[in-house]
Amino acid sequence: MTANQAWYIGQRAESLAVMYLTRRSDLTISGKNQDNLGLDFLVTINQGNDSVGRVFGVQVKAQSSAKKVQVQNGVFDINLKNLDSREVIEFPFPVCLFFFSLEDNHAYYKWLIEPVFENEKTAELVTNTKHQFYPLTTESVDEIVSIINHWYDNRKHLKVV
Repeated sequence: MTANQAWYIGQRAESLAVMYLTRRSDLTISGKNQDNLGLDFLVTINQGNDSVGRVFGVQVKAQSSAKKVQVQNGVFDINLKNLDSREVIEFPFPVCLFFFSLEDNHAYYKWLIEPVFENEKTAELVTNTKHQFYPLTTESVDEIVSIINHWYDNRKHLKVV
């Protein structure tokens, strides 16, 4: 979170992000000690009670108001101030941005480092520089985790050279 806004805006957004993530019992969230990584949270996906090494990052941003334009059904163009996605380019795992608009209490997400699949044998990570956001809901968190699991499953097919 940025330091030039009221303290409660960032704290509220981080609490909301934790609320969305902890609705799933298979996620473990590591918090603010990830600042040196450029992340607000490092999230581990567990299978049963075991960690299987599947992680993804979450950055959290919030503004008291933001200009949002609906470009398609359920897709919003949001051009955030102070968003520098270059700081997450080097991560070897998926990273999402959760954005909270305090003006209307809506939550949105977008991929910063997005898992992409050309076919069942190809799993890549691509930096996403678009300003397109999707509503953040319990169902969208389920979809995010499903996509990340699919990416990890397909990574097993990749040859390391």
